[in-house]
Amino acid sequence: MAVNWTKEQEQVINLRNRNILVSAAAGSGKTAVLVQRILKKVMDPEHPVDIDRLLIMTFTRAAAGEMRERIANALEDALCENPDNEHLQRQTTLIHTAQITTIDGFCAYVIRNYFHLIGLDPGYRTGEEGELKLLKEDVMKELLENYYIKDDKKFKYFIECYASGKTDDGIKELIYSLYNAAMSNPYPDTWLEECINSYRNTDLESVKSSEWMNLLWKNITEDLCQAKELITQARSFCNAPGGPYLYDEALQSDLILIRAAEEKAAAGDFDGAGELLGKPAFAALSRKKPKDPVDDTLKEQVKSLRENAKDILKDIGTRYFSVKEEELPVLLETCREPVEMLVELTREFIRMYGEKKREKNILDFTDMEHFALEILIQKVHAAEENGENDGDWTGEKKYIYHMSPAARELSMKYDEVMVDEYQDSNLVQEMITNCVSGWADGRKNIFMVGDVKQSIYRFRLARPELFMEKYEQYSLTDSTEQRIDLHKNFRSRSQVLDSANFIFRQIMGTDLGGIAYDKAAALYPGAVFPEGNKESFLPAEVLLVEKDSEELEDLMEGKDARELEALAISHRIKEIVGKELVLDKETKEYRPAKYGDIVILLRTASGWSETFTEVLSAHGIPVYAASKTGYFSALEVVTILNYLQVCDNPLQDIPLTGVLRSPLVGCTTQELAVLREEHPKGMLYDSVLNFLKEYEGQERTLYHKLHGFIVLLNEMRDLAVYTPVHELILEILRRTGYGNYAKALPNGAQRSANLAMLVEKAMDYEKTSYRGLFNFVRYIEHLQKYEVDYGEVNLSGAGEGSVEIMTIHKSKGLEFPIVILAGMGKQFNMQDLNARLLIHPDYGLGADAILPDRRLIVSTLYKQVIRRKLLEETLGEEIRVLYVALTRAKEKLIMTGTIGNLEKRLLSLYRFRENEQELLPAETRLNGKTYWDYVLPALARHRCMDELFEEFGLLPSHDNLLYDDPAEFQVKRITARTLTEAEVVEQAAGQMEDDILDNWDCEKIVDPEIKAELEKRFGFVYPYEYRKDIPVKVSVSDLKKKSYHEDTDIEEAVYFEPDIVPLVPRFIEEKKETEEAFTGSARGTAYHRVMECLEYNKTDSAQQLKEQINALVQSKKMSEAEAECIRISDIQSFVNGALGQRMKAAALSGLLFREQPFVISRSAAEIDEAWDSQERVLVQGIIDAYFLEGDEIVLVDYKTDRVRRGEEQKLVDLYHTQLEDYAQALQRMTGRRVKEKYIYSFTLKKEILLG
Repeated sequence: MAVNWTKEQEQVINLRNRNILVSAAAGSGKTAVLVQRILKKVMDPEHPVDIDRLLIMTFTRAAAGEMRERIANALEDALCENPDNEHLQRQTTLIHTAQITTIDGFCAYVIRNYFHLIGLDPGYRTGEEGELKLLKEDVMKELLENYYIKDDKKFKYFIECYASGKTDDGIKELIYSLYNAAMSNPYPDTWLEECINSYRNTDLESVKSSEWMNLLWKNITEDLCQAKELITQARSFCNAPGGPYLYDEALQSDLILIRAAEEKAAAGDFDGAGELLGKPAFAALSRKKPKDPVDDTLKEQVKSLRENAKDILKDIGTRYFSVKEEELPVLLETCREPVEMLVELTREFIRMYGEKKREKNILDFTDMEHFALEILIQKVHAAEENGENDGDWTGEKKYIYHMSPAARELSMKYDEVMVDEYQDSNLVQEMITNCVSGWADGRKNIFMVGDVKQSIYRFRLARPELFMEKYEQYSLTDSTEQRIDLHKNFRSRSQVLDSANFIFRQIMGTDLGGIAYDKAAALYPGAVFPEGNKESFLPAEVLLVEKDSEELEDLMEGKDARELEALAISHRIKEIVGKELVLDKETKEYRPAKYGDIVILLRTASGWSETFTEVLSAHGIPVYAASKTGYFSALEVVTILNYLQVCDNPLQDIPLTGVLRSPLVGCTTQELAVLREEHPKGMLYDSVLNFLKEYEGQERTLYHKLHGFIVLLNEMRDLAVYTPVHELILEILRRTGYGNYAKALPNGAQRSANLAMLVEKAMDYEKTSYRGLFNFVRYIEHLQKYEVDYGEVNLSGAGEGSVEIMTIHKSKGLEFPIVILAGMGKQFNMQDLNARLLIHPDYGLGADAILPDRRLIVSTLYKQVIRRKLLEETLGEEIRVLYVALTRAKEKLIMTGTIGNLEKRLLSLYRFRENEQELLPAETRLNGKTYWDYVLPALARHRCMDELFEEFGLLPSHDNLLYDDPAEFQVKRITARTLTEAEVVEQAAGQMEDDILDNWDCEKIVDPEIKAELEKRFGFVYPYEYRKDIPVKVSVSDLKKKSYHEDTDIEEAVYFEPDIVPLVPRFIEEKKETEEAFTGSARGTAYHRVMECLEYNKTDSAQQLKEQINALVQSKKMSEAEAECIRISDIQSFVNGALGQRMKAAALSGLLFREQPFVISRSAAEIDEAWDSQERVLVQGIIDAYFLEGDEIVLVDYKTDRVRRGEEQKLVDLYHTQLEDYAQALQRMTGRRVKEKYIYSFTLKKEILLG
């Protein structure tokens, strides 16, 4: 089916020979367009491009895999239509080696092909996450130990300033943070040098003219402007009818203060501004009694606005003007030494960590990026470049950078470089992209797709500024650097898009969010939804769950805010499922909503996911949370890890107790108490050994449990010395039976998958440079210590049919019919902003000036500037995360969150009704601490809030530009009473159902037709009941068991496995003695194996026979125990007998056949007289031996049954039917007549001819 592309999509697909930036809004089909562009280039009739000449870089392996699959399928379809096209045929081969990959994958490709240029060992491998964590920790420990040994004063001072508590953990985290920030730069060492430079030029003039000082004055000016706007709005309320006009005098005084401060800021007068704002003096509000009546609401509004303005001014004073101007250089100088020391430690860490990785020949992802960059860019000494001496060139100017021959080669190779999710690139990735673009022959060929509004990986050091730089530079008209905006959304209903547009055009701007949410950035509906759904269901919902009402304390005792919210969500889900309609993806028709149509999105899963799962499950709602945590706390994983720890070192009481209490040993708490009471001294392991010594040989349950455990433990400890860890785990699971036990527990598939993952992790560990059980145990401990949690294994299809809970980050790129965005009242994580050292990729290190001798910590202005920048970026990221969440919904969007003191909150929101600017004031947006702080001020200007305002006595104002916006919202206040009533109704309904069922009149006929149908169905009798016992197929052995199970004298006939296996762990079972083990059927099997493998040309003497049996043991065809139960004289008697000689002659002529399988059909009545003679049953078996004499067959069957001399007839009676079957089968298979049938009894040492 042909796709109707929009005009903008057509441009993206068809434009050539230029750099293109595609700003693709959520749901705009960017992946489909990107794939189509690739296919168009590959299948261009005039200038086709080979697929391996396109470099396509995506953000994840999954995305790369999906894109490769899409392209491969499209090529296959094209080839089906045009099977003789050689170009297409070649593409189907090239697709497998095409560079459709992640940035890491491409870097690995560059290194693999050009490793020799940087002297890298080609045998490198990529380090595993846990291994690299261990290596980092080892290096860090060695690094700090080296510095402690040096007894360096500078280092001691640094430790004194920045170490927290009694450990070096704080110092380690600082070094790690600076290391990560440095490695996200193309040239880490240069960046670290710049970090120090900020603290080196510390004379007053340098400080006053610095870039960060200019930024400081800009921040102060913006803040003063925000305060002025608040005071101006407060004055407008004062002068409104019913306003507190007497307050205007104090407000005028505030404005004078602000204007004076603005003048000082404009002049760069630091001390002058400090005098005004360091400790600002505010006039008191008038307490005179007004002549005219005053509206209390307006009065509170004015007070609230003034308090906000005062807070801004006080904050400016506290943050920026706690010291005099002349002290600024002193503070920076104080920070210099610690900052230099931190940079020195980080550089040393980079060097040592690099050396350790080279020793073990492993790379991490940052290595790959930097090595690729080293290959692609040549660093030339500036002095060499200019033919001068080295002395005049210093710092960054010391080197000049050129594209390398490798970069030129790759530049010529690729027809186009495509980067998906470009908003998540960093500087290193940007440089690599530029290096392999078409610079070598002057081509513009970089194609970038992304959406800066969905840049939510700042914590991974993504740089959305790179996208914005091009967004502003590139032209929307035809040019060599062109921007194309895809703003049509093909995912969501217009109601969802209108809601998102309404909120984001008020909260997202260039200052917070990185982009102005104007008409170019807005979402426009492109998806078509048929009519037929209820209009009342479609508007976005806002559920405000009150968490601090008086009712709450009485009615919902013990429930925290999360549980309340989960409760409200569970009630709403029950109202939706089965009652509201959604569009089916497959049929394109409306159907009732199911649980699987709903997703609950959370900013963070930790703590929230568990609560929501618990509450929803308690209300009968199937729920699935694909968690990224909980793997190392899963019961089955903990149990096996405990066993491994005990295996490594049994003198560990906690793991040993865990193992003893687990099903591996099965001790009860009472038994362990008895054990410890009887032997209280020493470690628990000593108590176990002493207990076993004391009660040796006695029949005590605990003795048997502990004895079995110690025996197996000793075996496993011996095994651990030379066995790979993954094999050891498998052996433990097999020998203890714990693997099967875990499968049998509730949720067994999940548990089994978790154990399988542990084996996989052990295999990954074996590939690392570490070895042995001790290191594996330490490896796991470090993974847990550093919170590297793999999360429980996500079973495919596990969440189908359930309400799914996931984080907003995980939902990126996905879509759901109904989205519930929960936790809107949760506070943002701002802890990083309060650290003593702040790191910014552009501004470097912001440090506190610490004076240990005076016990003073003074924040430097430089740090405050960085803090402000980080705050803006953090809040911008949160707004973008909110954008991702709101654009996941296809049909219905619900926002929920708890809210405190609703009346006060509404009063503070009321002022936004008068705001004439579309974008909310910067002060409001900069002070956001939860998602409600953004969404509610935006909604305050919409008509949807009228009812809520009126409920609290606030008269709604209709006079603002957003009041009649087409967006539709339903705002619902959910109180504790509402929730309780719903709970009571639910319980009452359940009770009524129980009562109705308890008092049901079983004799009453409600519907005669249904009664008749039920009787018909329940009275059904299967017409072929008599055939249910007739098997489809039986073996010859089954027939023997069926006929002769009562005959205990005939060992071969009666030996079969017991039907019930006792529930005893394997390690407790006693080993049977060899001679006991090989009697009966097992002995028969050993004789049959010898006869199957017997070489008749080597049977002339007992010695030759013995050598043959030894050879069978050597080749593992027999065990030694089996060989021992063979009597050579038995075999010799057979071979020397008449039948044996005939068989020998046949064998030497190639006419002897052994172990011949067969299947024949027989009447069921022949097997059992009770069975229907019309039915046929397949009989299968294996013929021991037959040989040809002339054109006829002689059939032989070996028996080891215990029979006495003269009882030959007993064997004939037992086996004549079996031999008849064999003869019949042979005749059908070969077409030859069976002339003789023999039983050879090894017990009697004679052949018996059957008549």
